[in-house]
Amino acid sequence: MDRPILVNEFEDMGMTIPDDIIDECVIICHAHKISASDLVGSWIAYCASSQIDSNDLSKDRLATLVKSFKVDDKLKASDKKLIVNKSSLNETAPTQSVYSPPSMRNTQATNIIQIENEFKVSDFIDEDNIKEENEISTTGDVTCNFGLGNVNKNDSSAKVEIACLMKHDLWDNFIFGHVNYQKFDDHVQELVNDIIQKNDLKPVTSLSGLYCGNNTEITISGSLRLIKKELFLDSLHGFIKLDLSEAEQPIKSLFVNQILVVTGSNPDTKVFKVKQFYADASLPLSNKLPSFSIGNLNLMVAAGPFFSELSPHGKLLKSLVQKTIELEAQVLILFGPIFDADFGTQLNKRTSEDVQKCYDEVLEATLKPLFSNPATQNIKLLVFSSWKDSENYAFYPTPPNSESSLPTLYPNNAYMVSDPSVFSVNDIIIAGNASDSLMGLHVSAINQTREEMFTKLAKQIIWQRCLHPSYVANPNVPVDHLLWLEHSTFQQNTPHIILTSSQLRTFIRVIEGCMVINVGQLVKHNSQKQAVAGTYGQIQIAPPKNGSWSTQTNISAEIVHI
Repeated sequence: MDRPILVNEFEDMGMTIPDDIIDECVIICHAHKISASDLVGSWIAYCASSQIDSNDLSKDRLATLVKSFKVDDKLKASDKKLIVNKSSLNETAPTQSVYSPPSMRNTQATNIIQIENEFKVSDFIDEDNIKEENEISTTGDVTCNFGLGNVNKNDSSAKVEIACLMKHDLWDNFIFGHVNYQKFDDHVQELVNDIIQKNDLKPVTSLSGLYCGNNTEITISGSLRLIKKELFLDSLHGFIKLDLSEAEQPIKSLFVNQILVVTGSNPDTKVFKVKQFYADASLPLSNKLPSFSIGNLNLMVAAGPFFSELSPHGKLLKSLVQKTIELEAQVLILFGPIFDADFGTQLNKRTSEDVQKCYDEVLEATLKPLFSNPATQNIKLLVFSSWKDSENYAFYPTPPNSESSLPTLYPNNAYMVSDPSVFSVNDIIIAGNASDSLMGLHVSAINQTREEMFTKLAKQIIWQRCLHPSYVANPNVPVDHLLWLEHSTFQQNTPHIILTSSQLRTFIRVIEGCMVINVGQLVKHNSQKQAVAGTYGQIQIAPPKNGSWSTQTNISAEIVHI
């Protein structure tokens, strides 16, 4: 491990680490055989989950980080030993395949699940007698809530009068892999014009038309870039370095790829002296009142993967279905992936049936109680795609799973929708995003501010009018830029509710009238790579009162442990 490589990795992420800590990091990389990028990525993830400053890397925190590497080393050694043992058994055992019933299989937590050459759907959904070793005492605990006094929980459930999917017709003839720089520039210009109008600023001077002058204040715009700890503003018309030494304090939250309007002066050609940043291009909320007058509109939201090698029977998803029936919810939203990618790969190798057929059969059997129970037989089920799902396209935004048979089986109830999607229920506009845009935003944050972290992240989604504003900053998400413009951006109104799933801690925040909710994941994995119970969202919406309705006064929301 070359020391300069490690230093560059930290600097590229905007971090300045003391020399003695760098020395410790070099030793750790050698000892655990990990790359510089993996170490830095692990540290950033640790900071995100612990809500600490990424520049505050000490020996104590480094020791805590190393403990997770040691656990991984033990698991790798255990897996290697298991593979060696299996190989030796294969060399001596006969080639005949023997099927063992579920009751005789080893149900202890392992890193590899045995999948027979042929299987039945009942093998995955009828295992209620299996004792889950990871059941935890937090079941039913509320991790966060909002507006508990806004709704009378004893009121009856409202009917879904109107449900509408927005922009879904654009998926009828979609093309991926195309790039249209003019469309992106038009999108940036639209945001810039709204920012200027909101703040009554001077017209923008093109970066290509900048000239040396005195300290006369001018306005420029573009996308923010961070290169070697220095800030630049980038557009199709030019590229300029920013000097923040004279910027008004405190500086607002800045993110890589953020679309900004900047005021300041240009005394020379090398640098633009910033006076102030502007980033709020938020759209107004719809002024149309919800179209129901009696009862509460109850929604349940959960994020996958619901079936994986560590949780193959979907027990927690079945528990969620039961909770949905008890609440008499009229809308159930499931964020993909439904099947973990590795689990889908194993199915594809082991079964002679089509994986899509398995996907539909498992979902149908798991969700069937919803449609057979009188309390929820008219429920609206929205299943979001995910680029991580084994049965979806591996790019983002992700088209709806048009091959699924669920909409045919339940034509008035089940909808396969894209990720992300915007839809309305009884004229309440809701946006959903299965991709972890919050983590991408958090990683792309440039400066530390006193503003509470989740408020800061939620605000950027609303201000930048986009469900995934940090697409350039996160190379792990395979973004199609043209589809991103069509499906990730808000066009006319800010949604009343934005639902997302992130590895960050669950939260509920109301920003400028829009409720942003991170529901977490229904099935999580601990440091020992065991499946543990996660969280789901429960939302109750009251009808308008006296001709008035808002997210602040008419919505009650909770994030609950399953």
